[in-house]
Amino acid sequence: MISRRMALQRLRSLRNRYGAPAEMEKRALLRQLRPARMVSCNELLALHEDLLFICAFPGAAATRTLARRMLAETAARLQRLPRAQQARADDTGMAGSTTRHVFPYPLAQWLTRMAPSDIEVDWRGFDDPSRLDTLVGLLLCAAEREGFESGEFATRDWIRLARRAGAPTDLAWLAAGGRAGPGVAQWLEAEWDGAEVPLAWQLRASRWSATRNVVAGLPLACRTGMRKPAADTAAEIARPLHAIERLSRPRARQVVAAARAALVVRCREVNAMTYPNLDEVWWCDLGEGAALAVIGIAPAQRLTLETNTGYLLFANGVPIGYGGVTPLFRQANTGINIFDPYRGSEAAFLWTQMLRAFRTLYGCDRFVINAYQFGAGNAEAIQSGAFWFYYRLGFRPGGARTRTLAAREAARMAADRAYRSDTKTLRALATGDLYLDLPGFAPADHFDEALLPQVGAMAARQLAAQAVASRADALRRVVQSVAGDLGVRDLGAWSPAQRRGFGLLAPVVAGLHDLRDWPAPERAALVTMMRAKGSGQEREFALAARAVPRAFGEIAAAARALGANRAC
Repeated sequence: MISRRMALQRLRSLRNRYGAPAEMEKRALLRQLRPARMVSCNELLALHEDLLFICAFPGAAATRTLARRMLAETAARLQRLPRAQQARADDTGMAGSTTRHVFPYPLAQWLTRMAPSDIEVDWRGFDDPSRLDTLVGLLLCAAEREGFESGEFATRDWIRLARRAGAPTDLAWLAAGGRAGPGVAQWLEAEWDGAEVPLAWQLRASRWSATRNVVAGLPLACRTGMRKPAADTAAEIARPLHAIERLSRPRARQVVAAARAALVVRCREVNAMTYPNLDEVWWCDLGEGAALAVIGIAPAQRLTLETNTGYLLFANGVPIGYGGVTPLFRQANTGINIFDPYRGSEAAFLWTQMLRAFRTLYGCDRFVINAYQFGAGNAEAIQSGAFWFYYRLGFRPGGARTRTLAAREAARMAADRAYRSDTKTLRALATGDLYLDLPGFAPADHFDEALLPQVGAMAARQLAAQAVASRADALRRVVQSVAGDLGVRDLGAWSPAQRRGFGLLAPVVAGLHDLRDWPAPERAALVTMMRAKGSGQEREFALAARAVPRAFGEIAAAARALGANRAC
C-alpha cells in the first residue's frame, strides 16, 4: 500500500483515464483514501475535486458509487481539520464550508427559501450596517418608524426586536419584505443593492453545496475516454444540433435551482440566473452524459437589442461550467468558464458543441469572445493561457497587429512543443476581442458592441424631442409615431407583452430615417422583430433580428454619428 500523499497524486493522474484496469485502480485508491485522515485543507480539496470529477465523468458505475459515498463524508472530514485549515475551504462550495458574498436581492430571497436557517447577514463583515436603514424603514409601519428613526436603536438591534418569532434569521425578516408587493419589492431591491449587504451561508451537508449539487433523474453515462473537437471547428458548429428541448416549468425550476446554487456557493453570478425566465430553459443533449442548459432572462430584465441568456454545463447531472451567450443581430458574445475540479476533461469538445447549440438556437454566424475572458483584467485567464484555448479552435483577433503577434507565437509553439507565451505576451494578446466566423458571415453583419451606449443615447434624444411634460407621455407618443410609420393599425389588439416589446424598441427605431418609405416587407420584418421582444421566449426576437439587416445597419450608422458629434 502506498502512502496517503502518493495515493492522492496517483488518483489525480488517473482520474481521466479509462478502461477496466484504470477503474479497478481508481476504486482501490478510493478504498485506501476513504478511512485516511487528510492533514490539510489542500489535501481535502484535492480529494474533493477528484471525487467530483469521477462523478461527472465516470468510467464505471461502481467507481462513481464509491466516489459519491465518499463525497457524502466531506463535511465530516472538513470538521476534523484544525479550525485554521477549515477556514481555508471557505468560498469553495465544499460541504462543511462557509460561502461569504454580496448577492442581489432576488438571490438573497431565494437563499432564505433554500437554506432558511443556514444563511444570515454577515454582520461581522458588514462595515456599515446603517446602510440598511432606508431598506428597514420601508418595512416598518408608521407606529414603528418613529422609534426606529429616533437613533436609540442600532440597525441590527431593531431588526432583532421587530422580526417575528418564526423568522429564523435577520435575513429572513429582511427578505420577507420583498413579498409585500411589486412596488415595495422594487424599492427594496434598489436599497439592498446600494447597501451591499454581505451574507454568510453555512453549507454544512447542504444538497446545494458543490459537493452534492446534481440534477436528479438523468440516466448514467459511463465513458471510455474524452472526446476531441472536430478538425474543422466552424463546419462542426454550423451543423444543427437536433437534441434540444424546452423544459417544462417544473423541470426548468429544478435546473435553474442547480444552476443558481452552483454559482452562489462559489461566489459567482450570471444575470439570467438571478432573474430567470422559467418559460425559456433549453436543455441541449451533448452526448456521453454531457448537457447544456440555456436559461433566458425574465421579460422585465430584457435588454434592448441584445438577447441576454445564461448557461450551465452539466456532466451526468453535475454542474461543471457556466457562462452567458448574448446574441446581437447575426453575432453572439459568449465565453466558457469551467469550474476548477473539472479541468483536464473534454472542455474543447464541449465548447464546440455548446457553440453548435447556440448556433441552432439563435442562428449566430459569428461568435465574439470579449478580452476579459482570456486575460484583460483577468489574472486567472492569463495564468491559464486561456487565449490559446480559443485560438486553437479557430478564434482570431480582430486587430492586424494582434493577429500578427498571435500567428508568430503559434508558429513558435508549433516549432517548440515546450514553448509557452510569457505573461507580457498574453496581456498583449488580450487587448481586443476574438472572433470566430461561420460560413456565410459577411463583414456587414457585424454590429460593434461599443455602439450600444450610443444606441441608448439615441433613445434618450427621441424622448427628449417630444413636446410633453412627462417621459411616460413622451414614450407613448414615440410608440404611436413609430406604429404609424410602420403601418401598425392594431397595436391595441396585441397582448400586453407584445406591446411592451414594441415599446422597448420604439425609441431606438424612431431614430431611423424615412420608415414610411421602406418597402412593405422590410417594415413587416421590423414589426415582427419588435413584437417578438415581448414573446414568452426571447429566442423568437433573436431569430427575427436576423431578418432586419437594414434596421441594424442604420442603427449602427446613427449611433456612430451621434458618438462622433459628442466627441467634437
